[in-house]
Amino acid sequence: MNYFKPGRRSALITVGAFLISQVLMSLLPFFTYVDAANNLQAAKITLSDSRPSKSSVSHTIYFQATTALSASEKIIIDYPSDFDVTGMGAANVSSMKISANADMSSASTCTVADDTNGVDTVALVEDGTTDTLTFQLATSGTCSTVTADYYVEIVVTGFANPSKSASAGTADTYLITMSTTNSGETTTYDTATVRVAIIDAVTISATIQATLSFVVAGVSSSTSVGNSYDATDVTTTATTIPFGTINASTTYTAAQLLKVSTNATNGFYVAVKQDANLTDAASNDIDQFTDGTAVDNSTPSTWASPSGTPGSENTYGHLGYGTTDTTLTDLNGSGTSSRFATAKFAGLTTTYEAVLSHGSPADGTGSDTNGQGYAVYQLEVSGLQQAGIYSSTITYLATAQY
Repeated sequence: MNYFKPGRRSALITVGAFLISQVLMSLLPFFTYVDAANNLQAAKITLSDSRPSKSSVSHTIYFQATTALSASEKIIIDYPSDFDVTGMGAANVSSMKISANADMSSASTCTVADDTNGVDTVALVEDGTTDTLTFQLATSGTCSTVTADYYVEIVVTGFANPSKSASAGTADTYLITMSTTNSGETTTYDTATVRVAIIDAVTISATIQATLSFVVAGVSSSTSVGNSYDATDVTTTATTIPFGTINASTTYTAAQLLKVSTNATNGFYVAVKQDANLTDAASNDIDQFTDGTAVDNSTPSTWASPSGTPGSENTYGHLGYGTTDTTLTDLNGSGTSSRFATAKFAGLTTTYEAVLSHGSPADGTGSDTNGQGYAVYQLEVSGLQQAGIYSSTITYLATAQY
């Protein structure tokens, strides 16, 4: 038996379709309507420091608007919970600028206040629960609008980078969303997502070998060494100071040029000592300046002739030394630097005493005057100095101070 007459099936289908459409329309209020947002252009966030757990980091937020923003509309930066924005306020905004130019030239500089916008004032509202920073444009005046295709740059300081999670050498990356909305946040105009990378610092190391070069050079006679010393009377070599035959009551001056090169952080010093007094075959000697009692390196004095007191052999003649280094320090790094100025002398002893120094790297073997200077020697005897051929040995010590 046929229960349906021709044409009834199509009628039922039509009725069913109508009922379904009515049900769907009745359900429409329960669906959420989502705007189709445009993309922000050239969006990026630049961190001032990408090391894990680093504090006081600045974020430079940058984008080009696609849709224009008008007064009181908003820019929202939505961070993941790894970046805590709790407590972020206007004091954390180093700058906020709006410009027609990508390099932010000729920009409008915005004043930012906490929570409330106004004339020429952008509001910053932080939400520590959602980790969002919301910038609401001024109600009027400066920074009350962002023209389409204009650029926005906001520098926010005081972030703390998350701790390391990925393996060494692999960055932890975090997604941050930027968006622009109307003042009620019911319509999203433009949006963009960016990622920032947190990665380990790379340690660079290198070893610089210590260097030290020391040269003793001879000086010709008639050389003016400076520092008010007499011009030299004899020609010296790197290993000899040959005063030759000398006359009583006449001063004789000789010098050697000292040159030091080193990469030592604290520079260097050169010191000199005499192994013994000038002595002849009969054990007669020419004593220390002055009259056998050595004038100390720390308090040198101007030249004085030997007193030549009969019966006091240590007054018959003496040898002294000086230096042209007016910045000289003692071996322990102290001492009045200009103490040898204006031709001062001290007496040679068997203890090393400074004659050249500098407190940082120097290249005295080149033209660097910090690394070179003259050691000056002066000799004088009275008519009582015993005849003979006298000799002794001096030794230099060059020490780099790393």
